[in-house]
Amino acid sequence: MFKPSKKVVASLGVAMIAGTAGLVAGAPMASAASVNPDLTCTEPILNWNKSGKQTFDVALTPNTGNAPATVQAKIDAGENPLRPDDPFTNIGFVGKYTFALSTGGEVTLTAPQFQADIGPTQGINPPEFTADLAIPQAAPGTTIELTLKTFALDVYLEGMPDPITTATCQVTGSNGVAASYKVAEAPPLDPTLTTTPGQVKPGGSLTVAGTNWPAGTPTVELCDSTGNACDATKVTGALTVTGGALAGTATIGATVADGSYQLKVTVGDKSKTSNVTVKADVPSNPRKLTLNPTHGPVGTEVTVNGEGYTPGADVYVIPTNAAQQPDVPGLVMAKAGTDGKFTAKVKVNKADTTLIAASEDTSGTLSAGAPFTVDGAPPVGSLKQDLTGTIAGGALTISQENGGIKLSDVTLNGTQQNMTGALNTVTVKDYRGGATGWTLTGAVTDFGNGAGGTIPADKFSWTPKVTPGEGSPSQAVAGSAGPIGKTGATLASAPNADVTGGTFAADAGLSLAVPAYQAPGNYSATLTLSIS
Repeated sequence: MFKPSKKVVASLGVAMIAGTAGLVAGAPMASAASVNPDLTCTEPILNWNKSGKQTFDVALTPNTGNAPATVQAKIDAGENPLRPDDPFTNIGFVGKYTFALSTGGEVTLTAPQFQADIGPTQGINPPEFTADLAIPQAAPGTTIELTLKTFALDVYLEGMPDPITTATCQVTGSNGVAASYKVAEAPPLDPTLTTTPGQVKPGGSLTVAGTNWPAGTPTVELCDSTGNACDATKVTGALTVTGGALAGTATIGATVADGSYQLKVTVGDKSKTSNVTVKADVPSNPRKLTLNPTHGPVGTEVTVNGEGYTPGADVYVIPTNAAQQPDVPGLVMAKAGTDGKFTAKVKVNKADTTLIAASEDTSGTLSAGAPFTVDGAPPVGSLKQDLTGTIAGGALTISQENGGIKLSDVTLNGTQQNMTGALNTVTVKDYRGGATGWTLTGAVTDFGNGAGGTIPADKFSWTPKVTPGEGSPSQAVAGSAGPIGKTGATLASAPNADVTGGTFAADAGLSLAVPAYQAPGNYSATLTLSIS
C-alpha cells in the first residue's frame, strides 16, 4: 500500500491540482471542437497554486429538442499542464465540472473515479466520460449555452475510502461556450372555429369566429353531418383573417333541406368544421274564423268571415256538433281571394250544432273553427249547462341551484394547460303555451387574478348538452362546442313549433386554456346566462 510522507502529501497536492486543471479545461466553445482556456487552481491544505492551459471537448447528444429534457454529455479532456515535484503512481481522482447556464443557474457533472500517474514530466490525462445532463425549462427557440465555471477534484490515496483533500480550478481567461442546446420551436396552434347560433333556417346567417388562423382568404363549404360531401354552393361567406382572428358571417342557401350539417372553413392548408342545424320555420295555423252572430236559434243564418287561407283555394264551410259530426246538408262552398280571405253564409239547421268550421280539404287538416251556441230550451228529458274557463299562459324562466363553479387547478410547466369544470345545471321552464321557441345564451368576462394577470374571455369554452323533461313538447337542441367569449354563445335552444313548452336541463363541460407562462394567482370571471 502507498504511504505518503509529508513531502509526498505536499507533492500530491500539486498532482491533485494538476488533475483539477485538466478537468476544468474540458469546456469547448460552441463554434469550435476544442478550446484552450486559462486556469488557476488552488488547494487549501498545501497552498499550492498553479496556473496553465489545457484543451478539451464537450458534446451533447442530442443538442436540440424540448425543454426540460435529459441529454448525454460527453467530456474528453486533454493532458493537464501542471506537474508535481515528485512522481506518484496509482492516485485516485473524482472530478466535478460546474457549468454556468446562459439562461441562469448552473449545473454540475461528476465523473467516475479514475487512477492516474503524475510527475514532474507527466500531467494528468483524464479519461473520456459521459453523464446525464438535465436541460432546464426554457422558452421555445431559446439556445441554452454551457460555459465552464469551476472544477473541483477530490483526491484519494490507495486504500482510503475518503478523499484526503479537494482542489478547485477557476477559468480565468480565454474561455468560451463549452456546448449549447437549442430548444425546439413551439408547434403552431390548431385553428378554432365557432358558429352561432347553433340552428338557423334556410337562407339564415351564422356568426363565424375563430383563432390561430393563417393569413389568407377564407373559403366556406357546407358538409354533411360526418364532415363529408362538402358543397361550396350551399353556403356563402364574408370572412376575414386579421392577426390570426377569423371573423365574419356565413349564409346558408335558401334551398338547403332541414338536417344536421358541418360548416367547413379553409384558409391555406388549414381547415376546421363546426356543427350547424338547419331547420325551416314551421308557422302556426294562420287560418281564422269570425261569426256573426255567434249564437241563435235553429234556422239562424250565420255570416262566416275567414282569413289566412291559401289565395284562390276552395273552402268548405260546414256546421258540426261536439262529436265532430258535420251537418253535410248544411255545407256551403266559398273561394279565398288573393288576400286569403273569404265570406260565406251558413244556416244552422240542427240543435246540437256547437261549431262552424271552414277547411281547404275534406280531411279538415287545413281548417279553422269558431264556436256557435244554439239558443232555446234544451230538449225534453235533458238539462243543459254551459261550461267556461280561461287558461292563461305562464312564464319562460331559468334557474340554477348554485352560482359558483370551481375549475381544476393547474401548475405551470411551460406548456399550455386546461383548467376544467362543469356548468351548474340550468333549468329552463317554458309554461307560456303557444308556438314560440327560446334561446339560452351565455357570455363571459375576462379572467383576472386581481394583480394584473388576465386570461382573455375567448380562452374559455364549453361543450353544451340539453335534456328535455318528460312530456315536454318542444325539441331542445344543444349549442355548438367552442369558445364563449364576451359576445356570447348558445348553450341550448328550442325552435318555434305548432306546440311548444316544457322543462329542460342544460349542462356543459367547461375548459379554460391557460397559456404556458401565465402569471400565477387565483383567477375569476363572471359567466352570465340569458334566455329569450
